[in-house]
Amino acid sequence: MSEAASNPDRDVRAKGIDYITMSFLILTPVIGIVGTALYTWLHGFHLWMALLALGMYTAVGLSICAGYHRFFSHKSYEASAPLQLFFAFFGAMAAQNSILWWSSSHRNHHQYVDRDWDPYNIRRGFWWAHILWIFYRHDAPDAEANAPDLVRNPIVQWQKKWYRAILIAGGFGLPTLIGALFGDALAGLLWGGFLRLVVIHHTTFFVNSLAHYVGEPTYNAEVSARDNWGVALLTLGEGYHSFHHRFPADFRNGIRWYHWDPAKWFIATMRMLGLAGELRSATPPQIEQARMQAELRGLETKLAASQTELPDDVHRLIADARQHLDDALTLWRQHIEERARDASSAWRRKRAAAHQHMREARRRWRAARSMALTMG
Repeated sequence: MSEAASNPDRDVRAKGIDYITMSFLILTPVIGIVGTALYTWLHGFHLWMALLALGMYTAVGLSICAGYHRFFSHKSYEASAPLQLFFAFFGAMAAQNSILWWSSSHRNHHQYVDRDWDPYNIRRGFWWAHILWIFYRHDAPDAEANAPDLVRNPIVQWQKKWYRAILIAGGFGLPTLIGALFGDALAGLLWGGFLRLVVIHHTTFFVNSLAHYVGEPTYNAEVSARDNWGVALLTLGEGYHSFHHRFPADFRNGIRWYHWDPAKWFIATMRMLGLAGELRSATPPQIEQARMQAELRGLETKLAASQTELPDDVHRLIADARQHLDDALTLWRQHIEERARDASSAWRRKRAAAHQHMREARRRWRAARSMALTMG
């Protein structure tokens, strides 16, 4: 028996089922999928219906990904008051509780990932992490302890007070009104309200379940988070979850230019418009170091299973790679400091030297890995 199961204080299931929430999460897919399909079949499809659903999904989804998650939960950048109001208004329409509740709970997830206090602990099973955890009553998270910055935020407090009203008036009333303008209020409610809500719910839930279940632990082999490009496509870039759990304060999830991460592009656009700033990101040497550590952890696990030990030559190559990464990190910090002072062009040489050390680290690591794999 797990510790969570033997200790009811740590197991939310001991608090009983929240039948109102469970009924809502069961009925909305029936109305959103079956009801929308049936009504459209009987009354016909028009392009505005899909565009309404897509537009609502984009505004609400960005408010969850770029707002609730990357700004309010992780402070990976600074957002202006108008942008925060946008997140507060459209984020409420996701029916995922208030900013304060969502962000405080999410900070608990990162602090206790894969352990008892993790609200959607994947160790309890795929479906628990995906949706079952929401079916149970929850005490309000201790926001005073882990989110004092949000407790002091007047926009967060305003949204907490009016969250349900915004959800009803905005999440269901707004698409109904838009539908009425096109001559079919019920179609607007079904497409922009219920169908959009179901998609928002389960794509978000996939980050808690599928992105902790299938994929590669590219940057952190010590936790269940996985990089899953499929989840990134289903969401607005939240599928590169191994990277996110290793660098939660990075405003990006997908770090390559070709990674599907609309939330990252939205944040960058808001910076260009003067509505966001101080975008935080991990440095290339830090990212390379994390990748190497994760691969080494996997390699050691594989060799341990075959009862093979790493030879001295491999240890030496790994030590050389680590030293080059340490040197790259030092040079990268120096280049940032010198660039901020703008004293000279020396920072360019420091950055070039840092990249050179990274290349040497990769070369030695590849050699060490190849040598170890031939033994395993």
